[in-house]
Amino acid sequence: MRPRLLVVDDESRQMEALCRTLTPEGYDVAGFCVPEEALAALREQAFDVLLTDLMMPGMDGLALLAAALEIDPDLVGIMMTGQGSVTSAVDAMKIGALDYILKPFNLTAIRPVLARAVDVRRLRLDNIRLREAVSLHEVSTAIARSLDSDTVLARVADAALDQSGATEVGVYVAGAGGSELRLVASRGSDVSRLPPFLSKEEAASHVAMIVDGRLVGSILCLVSPSQRPMSPGRIKGLGLLAGTAAAAIEAAMLLEHLRRSNDDLRKFAWAASHDLQEPLRDIALQTQLLERRQSGLDAESTTLARAAADSARRILRLVQELRTFVEAGHVTIDGAVTADGNVALDRALSDLGSAIAETQACIGRGPLPAVRMREADLAEVFRRLLDNAIKFRRPGTAPRIEIGATEVDGRCVLSVGDAGIGIDPPDHAQIFELFQRVNRREDYDGIGMGLPVCRRLVEAYGGRVWVESRAGEGARFFVSLPGVASASARS
Repeated sequence: MRPRLLVVDDESRQMEALCRTLTPEGYDVAGFCVPEEALAALREQAFDVLLTDLMMPGMDGLALLAAALEIDPDLVGIMMTGQGSVTSAVDAMKIGALDYILKPFNLTAIRPVLARAVDVRRLRLDNIRLREAVSLHEVSTAIARSLDSDTVLARVADAALDQSGATEVGVYVAGAGGSELRLVASRGSDVSRLPPFLSKEEAASHVAMIVDGRLVGSILCLVSPSQRPMSPGRIKGLGLLAGTAAAAIEAAMLLEHLRRSNDDLRKFAWAASHDLQEPLRDIALQTQLLERRQSGLDAESTTLARAAADSARRILRLVQELRTFVEAGHVTIDGAVTADGNVALDRALSDLGSAIAETQACIGRGPLPAVRMREADLAEVFRRLLDNAIKFRRPGTAPRIEIGATEVDGRCVLSVGDAGIGIDPPDHAQIFELFQRVNRREDYDGIGMGLPVCRRLVEAYGGRVWVESRAGEGARFFVSLPGVASASARS
């Protein structure tokens, strides 16, 4: 592409002579005698070099250069001056001119000055593109990693203002099922110029943010009358930014919707468990009183009363466990929290003291590390795993349980193994789901909530729980959690 020169000289013959001379030298030249007309042309299209006379009536070369640099800060300016105004030409260089040329003109002297000016212009544009590419990559990475919609929108607005060179920038997002997009983030010197809403048609005509063919938002950039419209390169950069922003905004809003849904579920579970427990306790109590009045009830009525009491207690326990499950997923994570595995295990063993004594369980244990988890939550995980190991023992035998720990890839892996009835491999995933049982209730008591609560608690701390087992060969449950040393190293 040929370099483009903007020549301004109030003497028309001088201006036309320069245009005729420089065009064969490989330049696209536009010449003007009136500085205001040259500025109007500069607002409409890009030029690489401004070659202007210094002394002109009305707007002189200094004022013209200053106005031109406001329109295009990377424009390269060269002053044309007579010998007597060299000092003024030097002053022009102080405000941004690259060089000056003395009149009368000598093509041999002009060539190297113009060649250097074009090289400087290209270097400036290359540096701009490089900075924009690096900036766009950094901003896009930061936006893509953010899961907070307010943070994403603020970063998009900051990046759009920086990338576009506009005076004001607005970020708009679409409402659920609405025909308008609402202004949610703005930057610039006079954000009151930004409309509060855009129609979908208006939004699509700006820098649209689209996900799977759906318009999720738009970026509106306003420029002042003195600025040139955005270049295709800047528009392309904004398009790349909009693509990253659209996916990030969609993900952040979906996450917030999920958080609200989870919060609603939590509130519902709490309210339901609170409201249901009282009548369930009352039912259990009344049926127990009926059961005790054996003299006033026949055998069938006594059996029915006992069954009703058992059912009420089971439903009450189910409601309590459901509330525990929901609460387990809403743990507030503290990066400094730690749990001594040995202390947490001691708490769990103490809670199960009666069951251990009654079944004469044999428990072996090794040293356990500290992990990133609250002690009470880790103790609850141990208690539930140990309770299962005691419950699902082989008939006629005492439970044998082994508790240990290893380190794998910087994470602590705790294990609870038993010599019980085991679990078929096809059932390994099922046992961690809500209300899923693989054994008959008549054979083993329970409601299918122990392992789901363990899983939810462990996952809340960024961990994982799984089982290795075969039917009749016992089972070993594993809990992988961040260790204290590895978590400290990452931070």
